[in-house]
Amino acid sequence: MSTYKERGVMFPGDIVPRSNLELLKTFDIRDDDIMLITYPKTGTWWLHQVIKQILAEQGVKDEKYLGNIPNLIEFTLPVIGPLAEVVKTAPSPRVLATHVPVDFLPPGLLGSKAKIIVLMRNPKDTAVSMFHFSQKRPELPTPESWNSFAQQFLAGDCLWGPFYDHVLGYWKLKDQHNILFLKYEDMKKDLPAEVKKLCSFLEKPLSDEEVQAVAAATQFDSMKNTLGEKGQVFTRKGVIGDWKNYFSDDQSRAYDEQYRERLSNTGLEFQFE
Repeated sequence: MSTYKERGVMFPGDIVPRSNLELLKTFDIRDDDIMLITYPKTGTWWLHQVIKQILAEQGVKDEKYLGNIPNLIEFTLPVIGPLAEVVKTAPSPRVLATHVPVDFLPPGLLGSKAKIIVLMRNPKDTAVSMFHFSQKRPELPTPESWNSFAQQFLAGDCLWGPFYDHVLGYWKLKDQHNILFLKYEDMKKDLPAEVKKLCSFLEKPLSDEEVQAVAAATQFDSMKNTLGEKGQVFTRKGVIGDWKNYFSDDQSRAYDEQYRERLSNTGLEFQFE
């Protein structure tokens, strides 16, 4: 599996060739696009299912739109061959997703009327989830061990770059009107409340009964079963605090120290249990 670094960020070469990053510079953004932005393994597929259900309640039931393509594909992939045409002709509102750091976004996105949703998760659970996902996906580097991967993640020597560079790069944009920040842990603890936030932000009002229907359809276990084989690959436990089953005391202290150093005075916080 090949990797390369661009502007200090490591990318999976078999999935995101360098040419894609160049093409992103001219990627056409529609004002009614919905862009999901996540660091890997922080709830991308889950958020997508929630958005899909909200739009379905609003009457968006076009199978071409609601299928796996083009409504949710890594934002660096649409520019590859025939997928580029699929995305260009996809019905609105398109739902696109990306893991790229903020500096790699198309120049027209942040100044557009497109809705941008940034979902974040605590770094310890994110690291554990990335470790297991990398073991399941042949196109990704296979970690030698949990201990080695934990150190690589802490050092930022992992795919999609350092965790804190990624989340803080987007957090600096928190005052922009077209960006909504969500936390994985909040979705786990009170999904209906987060669904309501999304409905308000997307200007897709739903009744309390419809909100409950969306939440019921997208509870983690229900969603995992709905996704079938994809659910087994892209989702795992979907819990808060699984990191406790993997981190040594020394690893936990090192991660806590980095957490305090990077997030002090930023206003950004995460829940770890």
